[in-house]
Amino acid sequence: MEKNDIIAVLTLAGEFVGKFVSDENGLELEDPRMIVQGPEGQMGFARGICQTGVENPTSVKFDSYIFVTPANDQVVKAFREATSGIVTP
Repeated sequence: MEKNDIIAVLTLAGEFVGKFVSDENGLELEDPRMIVQGPEGQMGFARGICQTGVENPTSVKFDSYIFVTPANDQVVKAFREATSGIVTP
């Protein structure tokens, strides 16, 4: 993984997407977003990474996770739109 790659992280608490920063002393992501599922089954991003945390945190560090993988193209596009506010065609 390279710095700023958009990756998906699966944990026991759920799935998260963000920009890879580092994996020294834990996995660090910038602009982390928790994946949520809507009532119709659609995927979206929560406005934070936990219910009692700050809204749209700038970074998070995971000490425990199940696996990490590059995010697929649709998720990368949605993540960029959600974090930048720029909608691409």
